[in-house]
Amino acid sequence: METKELIAKYEPQMIADRRHLHENPETSHNEFETTEFIKKALTECGIEVAEIGLKTGVVGILRGNEPGKTVGIRADIDALPMGELTGLPFASKKEGICHSCGHDMHTSILLCCARVLSELRSELKGNVMFLFQPAEETASGAKEMIACDFTKVLKPDCYISLHTAPALTAGMIGVKSGPAGASADAFKIIIRGKGGHGAHPEKFVDPVMTAAYVLTQLQAIVARENHPILPGVLTIGSIHGGTAPNIVPDSVEMGGTLRTLDAEVRTSMQKAVDRIVTCGCEAMRATGEVIWNYGIPPQINSEEVTNRIEAAAVKVIGADHIIHGKYPSMGSEDFSCMSELAPAAQFSFGTGNDENPDTRRGLHDGRTQFDEKGMLTGAGVIVQYVRDYLQ
Repeated sequence: METKELIAKYEPQMIADRRHLHENPETSHNEFETTEFIKKALTECGIEVAEIGLKTGVVGILRGNEPGKTVGIRADIDALPMGELTGLPFASKKEGICHSCGHDMHTSILLCCARVLSELRSELKGNVMFLFQPAEETASGAKEMIACDFTKVLKPDCYISLHTAPALTAGMIGVKSGPAGASADAFKIIIRGKGGHGAHPEKFVDPVMTAAYVLTQLQAIVARENHPILPGVLTIGSIHGGTAPNIVPDSVEMGGTLRTLDAEVRTSMQKAVDRIVTCGCEAMRATGEVIWNYGIPPQINSEEVTNRIEAAAVKVIGADHIIHGKYPSMGSEDFSCMSELAPAAQFSFGTGNDENPDTRRGLHDGRTQFDEKGMLTGAGVIVQYVRDYLQ
């Protein structure tokens, strides 16, 4: 049977799953009900649930009729700590939590793929690993799954993933090989001086002025150290210090984020931040400390895997429904951690339409709606990819 027909058979269940999950969102590391829902659905279609010690999240295993390679398919399952403003009949029942990034769709699509592929078990020469990953929104879930060593159960030869894309019309997908998403590191800078009365600058060491100096000098990393064709973004998003206009505080704290598309650029920019904070503070008679929260690597989509995704999509939706991304995003996604384990690629699937402007809103917006027709496309491409790869 054609992949499109198989997916269509399960579309009503996929939509029902999505609406149930949408009504009952759970934030990162709290996806307990979602985890049980997934386990039940996998068990009902005869898929093995591997126990690897995860608090939340699920690893499902489908072993084909004959030995062969293993495909890892990843979907994130967590929601965001923000209120929903859509007014949909199946809107979130939990105040201050909603699925405005589409992870409910990702999860439902992967459950649909599990049901379809379990029917096709006899034709598969190899295995499928279904990775329902927690805590993508905190960029910690992929690392947690890797720390639990899920590859001891089966070691995928490649990984694929997908993500909602409001800018694309439902029924279309977007692909891009090579650098596709940025690394993400957070940092805190503590600048220590000597407080005093604002009328007597000779008696204090001003951490506020030092912070201003350091902040401007940090932008020189992007402007005057990075290679012009290797992007980097360095943003200071918070500054805290002082209590009154005429009192100079002892210290100031700044918080920021660093994003790059290249591992070497990431390392060099981190070193540059350390250097400029140390030396810049010294020049102003203060001291500076950088505390790093090292995040996730850049997402590098394998050309081979991306080409296979595109070939599968041609069969399911046609070449005229495939958009080739021109530029990478400086946004981040922790699927990049799994991309370091084996060749991997993520594609985007359209969830927008021109009839409903709210489907064109960006992600992480409480008013965002998603065209559910896009789920057919996402599931179809994944199932076709697996059928092609394991035959």
